[in-house]
Amino acid sequence: MKRKTTRLTFTEEELADKGVRRAARKASRAADRADKAKAKLSTRAPPKRGLKMETDKAKERSAQLRFGKAEFGDEIAKPKRRKPGAEALAGGEAHRQIDKQNQDENTGVQAAHEGERLAEGAAKKLKDAKYSKKLKAYKKAEKLDKAADKANIRALHRKQQAAQPASNPISRWKQRQQIKASYYARKSGGKASGSAANSARSAATKKAKAAAAKTAQFVSTHAHMILMGGILVLVILVIFSFVTSCSVFFPGGTGTVWTTSYTAEDEDILGAESDYCQMEAALKAEIEAIPSSYPDYDEYNFNLDPITHDPHQLAAMLTAIHEAYTRGEVQGTMSAIFDAQYELILTETIEIRTRTETRTGTDPTTGETYSYEVEVEYEWKILNITLLNYGIDTVAYGMLSGDDLERYQILQETQGNRPELFGGFSLSVGSDGSGEAGIDYEVPAEALTDPEFAVMLKEAEKYLGTPYVWGGSTPETGFDCSGYVCWVLNESGWDVGRTTANGLWQQAAKISEQEAKPGDLVFFEGTYDTAGASHVGIYVGDGMMISAGDPIKYSDIHSSYWDKHLLGFGRIPK
Repeated sequence: MKRKTTRLTFTEEELADKGVRRAARKASRAADRADKAKAKLSTRAPPKRGLKMETDKAKERSAQLRFGKAEFGDEIAKPKRRKPGAEALAGGEAHRQIDKQNQDENTGVQAAHEGERLAEGAAKKLKDAKYSKKLKAYKKAEKLDKAADKANIRALHRKQQAAQPASNPISRWKQRQQIKASYYARKSGGKASGSAANSARSAATKKAKAAAAKTAQFVSTHAHMILMGGILVLVILVIFSFVTSCSVFFPGGTGTVWTTSYTAEDEDILGAESDYCQMEAALKAEIEAIPSSYPDYDEYNFNLDPITHDPHQLAAMLTAIHEAYTRGEVQGTMSAIFDAQYELILTETIEIRTRTETRTGTDPTTGETYSYEVEVEYEWKILNITLLNYGIDTVAYGMLSGDDLERYQILQETQGNRPELFGGFSLSVGSDGSGEAGIDYEVPAEALTDPEFAVMLKEAEKYLGTPYVWGGSTPETGFDCSGYVCWVLNESGWDVGRTTANGLWQQAAKISEQEAKPGDLVFFEGTYDTAGASHVGIYVGDGMMISAGDPIKYSDIHSSYWDKHLLGFGRIPK
């Protein structure tokens, strides 16, 4: 049985010829159909005279519109869509056949070009692959050849060294260069049949080797001069390195001293410190005046941190911010630091308490007047005064950053290289101000016959020698004058809360000095700038008192200092 085979590959000329023949056959068939359509149309009756075909009407309207003479009536008939005539069908079919023929011809040509392009691409890839393979082989061979050359040169050099050892490194280097030049000369001579390029390269190599040999010979001949020159250069480099190091070291040392020191003048640093102390004194006066500023309260409860600061911390912070500042330049900064360091908080508490009141009444039957007691509730208003001292160090870590904070930390460690600048300065503000030393005093035994005073004195003497801390009100925090007296009274059976010296003065029943007895209170005024009583002590008789000065101590109330500030005596009801 025979099988029909179909050839699937054709040349470009065969594809083009085949397309032409196919197009000719299709055109012939289209022409035959067109002739048949014309024959059918000729047998039909002609159209009536006076009627126009829709196509003719359309042509007339197009002409009128083209020349701007179109006249539109009230009604214009919309042309109906008609099927194309046989002639149009024949013409359109002929055009389609020709287009198809051209398309077939173009397709054949395009397919031929595409096949040619693919073939060329495949050939190029094959050629590149062969070249790449040859190039890799060549590079590998060249690499192996160079490695062999180096191995051969090393072997020749070892052999030469064994036969005639060189005496110094320069001689060995010269010997190695001579061996290398001789080796490449022999290798180049064995390849005399190579290309002109290899000959030129060999000649250039010979020249380079000859120049190297001359250089080696010069070095060998003038070895001592070269050695001395090298030593001279080395000495110059060492000197230059030392000078450079010094130039870096000395400015660095100066910068270190500058970084670790206060850069303002002493008078400006001390002046700023004095201004800050005045701000703290004003804060103390403001707190002392709270009872008179808020008089509508029954009790004032004070919970105060000490008003104090480290002057070195203040100086370090001002230096980190302003560097070489003046006293006037830092007033705004000190106000900001002060506001961040201290926080004064006032809160109100109202307690409902009861008290016994005596009232009178009249018996309706007898008409007699009688008295009776009732328990009455009332409001007890307390003003709580809290002072928080966060410290300048905490403020610094909150306000400074980066280089400024690092500078502050360094100045803290070095104290600005002037630790003596604030020598003798008391970090606490508001001591008794007398500057007097305490008196070694013993209360007479007859005064201790009063059991209430005996209990009071025993508690008071526990804290003799305790340093003064402004705002302090407990043994843990330390005491100021009013905090100390309030503590002793409260521990001895009284209930005065925590108030100021002037607050105690307001609570006390005023008595004369002649009426005063051990256990009463003695008050002073004007020891600092505040209204009313500014200092209070516990009177122990015989013109003596025990109070929180700096430290807690016995003092004579009629000394030159205390006598001019004496305000009066008072007795706190129990």
